[in-house]
Amino acid sequence: MSSSRLRRVPPLAVAAWVVAVGVIVGLGFLVAHYLGAGSDMHGMAMGSADALTRGDTRSPLVPLFGSALVTAWQLDAVAVAVLVVLGALYLTGVALVSARGGERWPLRRTACFFAGLAVCAFATNGSIAVYDQVLFTAHMAGHLALVMVAPALLMFGRPLGLLVAASREPRRARILAVLRGRVVSVLSAPPVALATYAAVIVVSHLTGLMDTIMRNAWAGQLEHLVYLLVGCQFFALIVGDEPLRWRLASPARWLLLAIAMAVDTFVGIVLLQGTHAVSLVPSALHVDALSDTRTGGAIMWFGGDAIMAAIMIGLVLGWLRNVETAPAETGWLEQARSATFAAHTGTDERIDAPLDEDDSARLAYNEWLARLDRR
Repeated sequence: MSSSRLRRVPPLAVAAWVVAVGVIVGLGFLVAHYLGAGSDMHGMAMGSADALTRGDTRSPLVPLFGSALVTAWQLDAVAVAVLVVLGALYLTGVALVSARGGERWPLRRTACFFAGLAVCAFATNGSIAVYDQVLFTAHMAGHLALVMVAPALLMFGRPLGLLVAASREPRRARILAVLRGRVVSVLSAPPVALATYAAVIVVSHLTGLMDTIMRNAWAGQLEHLVYLLVGCQFFALIVGDEPLRWRLASPARWLLLAIAMAVDTFVGIVLLQGTHAVSLVPSALHVDALSDTRTGGAIMWFGGDAIMAAIMIGLVLGWLRNVETAPAETGWLEQARSATFAAHTGTDERIDAPLDEDDSARLAYNEWLARLDRR
């Protein structure tokens, strides 16, 4: 890379990647340390899977109450490395947008995205991760964090919108073509996103798959990744406002949330009333596996519904603020008509004049008709 190009790299991006590389190098040394330390302890070698995902962890000796909630930690090196890289990528996008002299990327978006990364870090490294193989209740708390809380925060940060805003032409056009192309459009279609969310929740909890996940560290890692990706797929439609083909009106978002809440409630009730205990890894804790499984079902039911309800309340409040700031002469029917027009024609710019009297709207409408005629 030439020196002139290096000088054009925003300082924030340079700092973000210096920190990311430093953290990843440090993680490599720590993983090597755990492998070496494990081989010296009573001749029992720590497996590479444990060193990468559960470094420096010990079998929990005390119940997960009180100080244990904040003092019990492990090191999931894989998760930390991925989160650090995602954070560096996001800050690079923020720096590129600001360096071009346009509008600065909203601070609230950045704060929400990094709050989502923090939730992921706690769910994979904090106390609920330390206990997630010996307590199904802890495992369920981590599940709610990774499939609901973290994805909602990450998608409110609009990472795809930032990617588009930080790119120059013609790369921006190529990115938009992918985001609005057939594959992404199918994956992000509301019925597909909802069905995927429901299938993952039901299959992972109401089949024997959960027993495998609880006993195997790598299966747990895969579960974390699937939960996060499926949650992002779902909440990109709910809170993201991303540059995708599907942009839902507020009532449609509320409906999707309500259906997802029904799925969570169903799974929680089945677990709460079930007679089969989820398999737990043996530990020094004296745990009634069936009681722990039923408590996990209660967490799924009440905790999941509470999180979804909080998100729905936030959506309703945001919708009310938008209605209050809309022009007084523009009724909700006209607003809905304008939103539908923008969704079909791909126009993101706000049209201040009445839709039927705006020349740019008429031109966009004619171009849309021409595209339909060519199909």
